[in-house]
Amino acid sequence: MTGEATGIAIVGCGYVADSYRYCLSLHQGKLKLTGVYDRDPERLKAFTDHWGDRAYASLEALLNDPDCRIVVNLTDPENHEIITRSAFAAGKHVYSEKPAAMSVDRAEALAELAEQSGLYLAAAPCNFLGEAVQTAWAAVREGKIGKVRLVYAELDDGMVHRAAYQNWIGASGRPWPARGEFEVGCTFEHAGYALGPLVAMFGPVKRVTAFSALVLPDKGMEPPLDHMAPDFSSGCLEFETGVVARVTNSVVAPYDHRFRIVGDEGTIDITELWDFASPVVLRKSGTGRIGRVIERRWPALAGRKLPHIRKPALKGGRGKPTMDFMRGVAELADAIAQKRPARMDARLAVHITEVTEMLQHPDRFECPARVRSSVGPIAPEPWATRP
Repeated sequence: MTGEATGIAIVGCGYVADSYRYCLSLHQGKLKLTGVYDRDPERLKAFTDHWGDRAYASLEALLNDPDCRIVVNLTDPENHEIITRSAFAAGKHVYSEKPAAMSVDRAEALAELAEQSGLYLAAAPCNFLGEAVQTAWAAVREGKIGKVRLVYAELDDGMVHRAAYQNWIGASGRPWPARGEFEVGCTFEHAGYALGPLVAMFGPVKRVTAFSALVLPDKGMEPPLDHMAPDFSSGCLEFETGVVARVTNSVVAPYDHRFRIVGDEGTIDITELWDFASPVVLRKSGTGRIGRVIERRWPALAGRKLPHIRKPALKGGRGKPTMDFMRGVAELADAIAQKRPARMDARLAVHITEVTEMLQHPDRFECPARVRSSVGPIAPEPWATRP
């Protein structure tokens, strides 16, 4: 991106907003924060006191600011749609936290509105733009494991309700929104972290066979939750390219965020989908008796870490994010400035929303469910394409 930095404004100053704000410094010269707004005055003050940002007096003031070109919609999931519609009405592009909407029908309506308005819509997560996924994707393109046949994607978070989540406090003092997380559901909240890399690498999903359940109805919340979403889902995805993937989400099974790509000649493993600096391990398939013994008993000996194509700019931990949450916003700003299609466009947002809904609510669809949305080819990052 060249020229003046793109003005962005944040709507919603809750827990995740701190992660976005922390990553803003990684995009100096590209993104310029014009201000922030939250309907809760206390939350807004806590955020601006901590980060020193300008507070808009109202949502209308933010939307009327000509310096703001992109609204970064970090409200709770049920309000993503109304804020996005308001932004479009004001002529602003939108980058939304996931999901873009709470159903594929609503997401499609937003995409149509964006197209009619000549505006961009993108939705998180942006982890497929990170160094770990881009490195694994490059290895796939280079044929390091032969033809890809199968992918296992795990998004299990352990029994979150038994963790000390009351102590999960963002930099500006906002607690992790447990009630909202349990009511929206781990699949709607997290499936995109697997679906983004899958669709980027292997193209659109054509069919989904899924199962979901509320395994632990009592999460110990006081007062009790108004409604509970499924806390487990598992689905098999068939891609138009012939690849098959199994995606699992839960807040029940032990923590596991592995992403395993299986090819004719080996596997590529991403250890942690939420970490741009995650190790990426290439393992060649064991052949012969000795090879099979090593593969089964000492798998570490059969693998080697692939060097990241470029050094990750962000190393999180100790309360700091392990993902560059602003990278998707920066990619959107580049696309707008260059007048090109965005890697994270409205079609991708709709496609991920549709597949996510099929995984969390398979009862709403036929079985197997045929996916009606689609996406075009997604280009890897320029720095991830070797000459």
